[in-house]
Amino acid sequence: MRYKAHPFPFDAQADLVMKAFMKATGEKLDLERKQLGGGDEVQRFSHGGSWQSHHSYAPDRVDQMQTIEHETRLRFEDIMEGRLDVIERTVDEISNGMANSFAKAFYQMISDTCEESGNVIDGSTGSLGEQMLKAIEQVEYSVGRDGQVSLPEFRMHPSLADSLHSDPSLQEPELLARVDEVMKLKTAQALSEEATRKSKFRSREQ
Repeated sequence: MRYKAHPFPFDAQADLVMKAFMKATGEKLDLERKQLGGGDEVQRFSHGGSWQSHHSYAPDRVDQMQTIEHETRLRFEDIMEGRLDVIERTVDEISNGMANSFAKAFYQMISDTCEESGNVIDGSTGSLGEQMLKAIEQVEYSVGRDGQVSLPEFRMHPSLADSLHSDPSLQEPELLARVDEVMKLKTAQALSEEATRKSKFRSREQ
């Protein structure tokens, strides 16, 4: 009896290795993504390419899914020599590449949304302190699942972040007092709106 040659006789073991590889890559990518956009603000879809949120600022808007792809190559010599370190290197390469692409898409989406809604600050006028105050005045606060108000988070270029520690306009007493006043006002508004939202659910249950 003649047996047909099988180039990959260890299919079951190869499948286990691939599943472990995908799990390690996914976990590393999730960790990178959480550093950028949080861990609870993710929607997962098993099919379809578009979705519509009726609770957004544009309830009739339908967005299209954007695909992020990353390609990597393995050297034939590394495989033949049995270099296992190539597995870990490939995990890092794929997860880092995908994380970088995700970051670019994330910030581009924020930029496009702000431009579309007109929620932008003119960086060519006023001091840095005045610009930051305008940004704080335009941001809406929200309440988390724990009932605590979530303060706004600022993302900026490293050079601008360095200026925050040295620009004298950010230390003016009048500016600091106004920032404190705005934060207290927006905190109270957020708690009031959350209480109103919850009251609608209670009224439906009664």
